[in-house]
Amino acid sequence: MKHLYLFLAILFLFTACANKEMKIPNQNNSKINNTNTNTNIYTPSSIFNQNNNEELEDEDFRIAIIFPSKVVGKYGNSTINSVIGYLLFQNKKFEIESFDSEDESFENISNAMYEIKNKGYKKIIALFTSDALSKIRNISAFSDMEVYFPLISRNDAYFITSPNYIYGAISYQNQMKKLLELSTGDNAQFYEDSSIGNMLKGVYERLVPNIVVNQRVMQSNNNFKSMVTNEKLKHTNLMINTTLVKSSIILSQLYAYETENGLIMTTQLNFDPLILSLTQYEDRLNLILASSIEETDPKLTELLYLLDTDIKYNWVNYSTLVGINYLFSKNKNALIKNQILNQEVLYNTHLYYSTKSSFKKLELK
Repeated sequence: MKHLYLFLAILFLFTACANKEMKIPNQNNSKINNTNTNTNIYTPSSIFNQNNNEELEDEDFRIAIIFPSKVVGKYGNSTINSVIGYLLFQNKKFEIESFDSEDESFENISNAMYEIKNKGYKKIIALFTSDALSKIRNISAFSDMEVYFPLISRNDAYFITSPNYIYGAISYQNQMKKLLELSTGDNAQFYEDSSIGNMLKGVYERLVPNIVVNQRVMQSNNNFKSMVTNEKLKHTNLMINTTLVKSSIILSQLYAYETENGLIMTTQLNFDPLILSLTQYEDRLNLILASSIEETDPKLTELLYLLDTDIKYNWVNYSTLVGINYLFSKNKNALIKNQILNQEVLYNTHLYYSTKSSFKKLELK
């Protein structure tokens, strides 16, 4: 019921605002220069299906979102929702236009960016991966825009010198460093044979010179008896760099086979309430998780929840929120705790343990 009350309040507020101030453009699905790039326009009034004939003024907040749908999948829509929710919360006139470049090829990125430039956008959220950086550096349309990259870290963009770029990816390295502060003995790692798993494996190996067990987990395998009963795991601190379902099975089998390991540690990758339902409480007794997501305004969190956007556990959505807050206010408000310095978001790392039904912050002495 509280969701209904909140939604009605939002609807009343922004319907009134729209009738008084907004122009509603028709939602547009145009193609760009023989590419498959889709364009959609959103304003507060178009979201709530209101109509009037007033133009958005120059000083109104306008932002473009570009994403390669074949690469980032569902994150494109959740990024748009994160931005919409934030701007609705701010109660300001705004226009958002989304551009789907489909992939990270030079041609498609370039065509979409020149379309964005021709439409006069100066602020961009670009949901590209680090694989696109070599193309982006050669596209001049980016040069006079303020661009926020939620998925890219400053370290990955060391060869790009543009002062207009801001990088918002969390640091798995910093999370592992924080977790390893708890390790007082031997260290072991399980890592998944996937792009994210191999990336985390590399980070862990750079931080830990002597790894007692360094075990690859195949994506096709869900029976880990031979792994969890390895005598070398005894009394080690185990880092599990595997995705949620695999991690849940590993936790269950570690407990079922009474493996006498020490701490079990994992990063943001598994900081998800679903792990609470996929495992028993006893499976998680030694589990410590790291997260870089800060608490935000409860009303903003609730509004985003109504838009089917999670910012408590989904770090991409949270990074997008940090970015839009910076582009909108330059972090002059206290809504978001993270600051941006030297073109990158500064994230803190918090450690958590699990109760039977939730996560609790671990207070270190």
